[in-house]
Amino acid sequence: MFDLAGKNVCYVADCGGIALETCKVLMTKNIAKLAILHSVENPQAIAQLQSIKPSTQIFFWTYDVTMAREDMKQYFDEVMVQMDYIDVLINGATLCDERNIDDTINTNLTGMMNTCATVLPYMDKQQLGKGGLIVNVTSVVGLDPSPVFCAYSASKFGVIGFTRSLADPLYYTQNGVAVMAVCCGPTKMFVDRELTAFLSYGQPFVDRLRTAPCQSVTICAKNIVKAIECTENGRIWIADKGGLELVKLHWYWHMADQLLNYMHSPEEEKEDD
Repeated sequence: MFDLAGKNVCYVADCGGIALETCKVLMTKNIAKLAILHSVENPQAIAQLQSIKPSTQIFFWTYDVTMAREDMKQYFDEVMVQMDYIDVLINGATLCDERNIDDTINTNLTGMMNTCATVLPYMDKQQLGKGGLIVNVTSVVGLDPSPVFCAYSASKFGVIGFTRSLADPLYYTQNGVAVMAVCCGPTKMFVDRELTAFLSYGQPFVDRLRTAPCQSVTICAKNIVKAIECTENGRIWIADKGGLELVKLHWYWHMADQLLNYMHSPEEEKEDD
C-alpha cells in the first residue's frame, strides 16, 4: 500500500478533465505539496483544489511538455526550489490529433520520456532524491490497437513499453523509483471532443463515439488514485467502466540462455572470454 499522506506530488498535465478530477482526489489524501505543470493556467481550478485542503501547498508552472530536455531542466530547477523533493511524478499530458502525428507523438510519448529523464535525478535515491513513484496515465489503446486512432494508439503503446522498461529491477533496485501506468478507458469528456479518424473510412465510427456509453472522468480519477495506492513497481492497470483491473503482463520474447548468462555475468569473466 502506497501512502500518499505527506507526499509531494508533481502532476504534468492540463488542469482540467481527468487531471483536475485526479487532483481533487489527491487533495483528500493529505498530501503535503502539489505542483501542476501545463501550458495554460486555470486559476479557478487551482482555487477549487485549494478549498478542498487549505493546508496543502499548490504551485503552478507554465510548462510545454514538447520542449527540449535542456529547457525542461531549467523549469525543474525552479520547481525543486519550492517542492524540495518529488515523491510522486504523474505524467498525464495527452493529445489525440490524427491529422498532426508529430504533435500527438511528441505530447504523448516523447514529452513524457523527456520529463521522466529530467525528473529522475531529483528522485533517484543515489543522486538528489530519496526514491519515489512515477505514474504514467495512458490509454487502453496502448494495450490493444485502435483502428481509427492509429497515431494516438501507437503513442500509447510506446508509453507502455517505456513504463515496463523503466520499471526493470536493473533500475529500481538502484534508484528506488517505482514506475507504473494506468490505462484509462474512454471517458465522456474524451468522446465529446472533435475527433478525426486516421483514415476517412473510420470517421463514421468516430462520430458514433459521441453517443457511446463511457465512464465519467470523476470515477476514472478515483480509480487512478486507487491504483497509485495499491501499486507495486512495474504494475499496469486498466481504469475503465467504473472499475480497476490489474493487467497480466506477458513476455513474448526471451533471451537465449547463452545471451542471458552473458548479460548477467561479471565483467571479469567477459574480459577472460
